Amino acid sequence: MKTNLFPKSILAIVLLFTVWACATDPNIESARVALLQADFDEVLEQALNAIESNPENADAYYYVGVAHVSFASAKPADERLDDYKKAKEAFDTAKRLYEEQDLSTNESENLPEVIIEVWGFEYNSALEPLTDQIVDSPTDSLTLAKHHLNNALTINPDSSHTYILLAEVYYGLGELEEAQRITETLIYEVGNKEIFSFYRLSLYLMESDRDEDAIRVLNEAREHHPDEIEVIQEIANAYLRLGETDKALETVQELIERDPENPQYRLVYGTQVYQMTQELDDMVRDTYRGIYDLMTEIRDKAREGKTDADLEDELNQLDEMHAEAEVMIQESFELSERAEQELLVALEGMPEEPMVHYTLGIVYQNRAAILQTQREFIDDLDEVEKLNERANEYLRQSLPFYEKATELDEDNQDYWLSLFRVYTHLGMMEEAEEAQRRAGL
Repeated sequence: MKTNLFPKSILAIVLLFTVWACATDPNIESARVALLQADFDEVLEQALNAIESNPENADAYYYVGVAHVSFASAKPADERLDDYKKAKEAFDTAKRLYEEQDLSTNESENLPEVIIEVWGFEYNSALEPLTDQIVDSPTDSLTLAKHHLNNALTINPDSSHTYILLAEVYYGLGELEEAQRITETLIYEVGNKEIFSFYRLSLYLMESDRDEDAIRVLNEAREHHPDEIEVIQEIANAYLRLGETDKALETVQELIERDPENPQYRLVYGTQVYQMTQELDDMVRDTYRGIYDLMTEIRDKAREGKTDADLEDELNQLDEMHAEAEVMIQESFELSERAEQELLVALEGMPEEPMVHYTLGIVYQNRAAILQTQREFIDDLDEVEKLNERANEYLRQSLPFYEKATELDEDNQDYWLSLFRVYTHLGMMEEAEEAQRRAGL
């Protein structure tokens, strides 16, 4: 949308003191008069005349900048950059000359305010079309915000807020390289070493499948924020994405070695291990889906008259897949037991922390879930019954932990949702109905 008038808030700042100012250079006086008349072409012409007469005239560069800011405001957001670049160059020159000449004029006092007002105008214009969840904003809104934010950065490249928001806008647009570039500029050039900046950069890198670079960035974050537990978790997660589970566990183990009595560290470690368990469980489910597809293929071929001899390769493959699933299930249960041990230690130190109870509930429920998956692919009815009873026993083990979590944090709908699912599986329908209501379903 085209802006036909210089933004009033900026104009008010620019005009500050102008009425009372006296200039020794007639060109500067003419520039001031033109500014009062909102004749910005004349402002620029008189300012350039002043520079031609005296290239060291700081006020003249100030008015060159003001003129280009006004020209920018009369253009669509995506056509303002050139004028803002010229304005920034002029303002920088004016600032340097004010400092070198130790000058204090109305314009020198006004210059920082003008820059902040122009930046604020563009930054706030970027916010207007965006939704609360920035990445979910419509593409047109994200694109418009991108232009406004690039304008804001051009006139004021020292604003951390602008870099952070612009990177998020690029992320929403799927422009990951730009999101990375902007955030790297914020960290390494602007010097913003806040933990959030490192987290966002690592996210953009991981989204680009650059996990090793993400680990490097997170290790930098760890150097600057050695007491941030979440950094350790994020590094471990990145190792998990790379399939380096040993390094993931070693990373989290360092927390416990630092303070073995700290229950919060035990919670972090236990949580990390159970997340690894979930990764394995997902692989088990994928394997069983493959088993199902292969079994369907074998049945179809058998109906066509194929014998076991004809299907030898498929049957061997089926046996191998079952064996792989069994190995992964065993590994899953071993990891689950490690998670359980750490979480029980954490529980001793934090008996009123709902997250510890909730995570323990998840550990037991996940064991039940993997057994329920395994049950679906076994023909022996006695074995099916045994698996079903083991699964139900783990569900019963999860109940007191989920119930305690909801008692400690009764407004957490995630806790109630997990409790609802367990009640339902166990046939506790009256309790399930209440949990369902509390879960907001």
